Parts: sequence; structure tokens; C-alpha cells
Amino acid sequence: MTGPDLLYDAITFDYWHTLFRAPDPEEAKGRRSEWVAAVLRRFELEVADVQLREAIDRVARAAHQSWIENRQYYAAEASTELLELLEIEAEAELLDAMITSFNGGDEPPIVEPTQSIDSTLSTLRARGLRIGIVCDVGMAPSSLLRRHLETHGLIGYFDHWSFSDEVGSFKPAREIFEHALTGLGVTDPSRAVHVGDLRRTDIAGAQALGMTAVRYRGSNDDPGDAGDPEGDHVIDDHADLLAALGL
Repeated sequence: MTGPDLLYDAITFDYWHTLFRAPDPEEAKGRRSEWVAAVLRRFELEVADVQLREAIDRVARAAHQSWIENRQYYAAEASTELLELLEIEAEAELLDAMITSFNGGDEPPIVEPTQSIDSTLSTLRARGLRIGIVCDVGMAPSSLLRRHLETHGLIGYFDHWSFSDEVGSFKPAREIFEHALTGLGVTDPSRAVHVGDLRRTDIAGAQALGMTAVRYRGSNDDPGDAGDPEGDHVIDDHADLLAALGL
């Protein structure tokens, strides 16, 4: 049970490179190009491959900059901007189809869970900790991310999730961590842990709120920038998490 016998009441996890290995960026852009090209063909619109890739690159850079600035950048905005770059009129039916393609299409890519995450989540659940997700959502929306959790049988482990496209803030903003703690019923942040791979967002954001921050580098060993903090604990395998936390 949680309480005085355990140091923590709840634990939250980042999504990409923490629960799941993130797709290779170039492969992801290639798939998105294929999805968008399929939509354009359906509407009998022709665009050169080079022009399409350049437009998708520009949209990806815009999405990254929005993340840095803590400004949400949804599939509708990305789709509209892409069509403008391609000099194609954004008629309603075409725009809807383009948004669907940005949201992963009918057959989203298969993603791989990180090492030992299933057994670790099971053990945390058995110990009585409440479990949440704090995730910065890119152009793949939270609805698609939930589908990955369902596909791999992981969704039932989580009591609450804080996806940025639903909360309206990216990490390291306090709001998204506070949303997670409130949803998990935690009033004292020192009784909570956050696990993630990025120093600027996961580690800095959790520590600023008073949570224990664990940097998971089993999928991505983030070097960070000057001034970015290190985790209170650093692990390479989720199987080491409980020992690191004294659980």
C-alpha cells in the first residue's frame, strides 16, 4: 500500500523514448510523405516528391519550434500550412483527409515498448502506486498514442494521463505536471516521481515542482545543453527503477 511505508504515492512516465522507442525521425518523415502523397493522389493532385519532402520538413521544423516555445501545433494547423506550402487550396474534404493522415492514417506505424516496461509497470501497480503519463504530443495526437498503449496491452496500468494536446502545455511547464499530480490525487509533489529521457523537459520540469526525477537513457541518452539538470537517478533499464527509488 502507499502511505508512510513507501517513499512515494505516484509515478509518472514520459511517452516517447520512455514507454516506447520513438520512430527514427527520417523514417517518420518518409511515412508521413507517403500518407500525404496517398491523399493527394486520391484527390488527383500531383506534387513532385522533392517539393513534398521539403514542405514536410518545413512543417516539422515549425512543430519543433512550437514545442520549444510551449505553443501547441495541432494536425489541423500542420495540414493547413502544408497545403499552403504546396500551393493547394485547402478545401474542406481535402483538409479533413490531410488531418487524418497527420493523425496516423488508418494503419499507424508499429512502435516498440522499451525494455522491461511491462513488468515494471505491473510491479509498480502491485506495490499500490498510482501511475500516470506526462507527454509532449507532436503531430501524432494523443488518440494515436492511446492506440499504441492499447495495442501493447499497457493502457490498463495507467490511472491518469496528461497529454499536452489535451492539457494545453508542454513540459517543462508547471501546468502539465500539476495536471498529472491532481489527476493522480497527489497533493505533495515530493511524494511523486517522474521518469523521462529529456533533461530540459522531463528532468527540469519535474524537479522544479519538487518531484523526484529519473532520467531513463535506455532508448535515448540525452546529452542536454549547458545548464540542463541531471536526474536524481539515472537508469538504463526500467528493471532498475524500483531499486533506484528504494521500492
